[in-house]
Amino acid sequence: MKKNILAFAILAVIAAPALAADTSLYAGVKLGSANKSVPGASETNSAFGFFGGYTINPNFAVEVGYTDLGTVSSGIIKFTALDVSAVGTYPINDQFSVYGKLGLASTKEEALSISASRSDVTYGLGGQFNVNQSVGIRLGYDHYGFGDDVIYAKGDISLYSVAGVFKF
Repeated sequence: MKKNILAFAILAVIAAPALAADTSLYAGVKLGSANKSVPGASETNSAFGFFGGYTINPNFAVEVGYTDLGTVSSGIIKFTALDVSAVGTYPINDQFSVYGKLGLASTKEEALSISASRSDVTYGLGGQFNVNQSVGIRLGYDHYGFGDDVIYAKGDISLYSVAGVFKF
């Protein structure tokens, strides 16, 4: 009986890291270039953001994020986005995978004391290189919509970014 309990305890300790690798939390920071466009005009500047997620299995995760998408009109109008997405991942090998994202984003556009928010579908795609089991590097593209056609014209934001991913 004691040998069975000891064997079970040893197997549980050995299996726990494998289970944790399949269902783990992760967080990241991204830097990139955001192109904001409305009919007849576009402007590109830098962007940064934070994200976190939960890996349900090697092919599926749920992710939330906040992104400062920069400004337009000489810094007068500021853009931000808060999003939640489902992330599908296809591992090519142990170190490299490709992913696609689909979710809902709430973008905010503000100048002085006037602001407009828009909730819309967001999507993205990219690739991730795993440096080791705890650290990865992502290259990605994300799309956001902005404006409400009342205060601000509706438009699109294309974000190209590089990100560091840290798994717990």
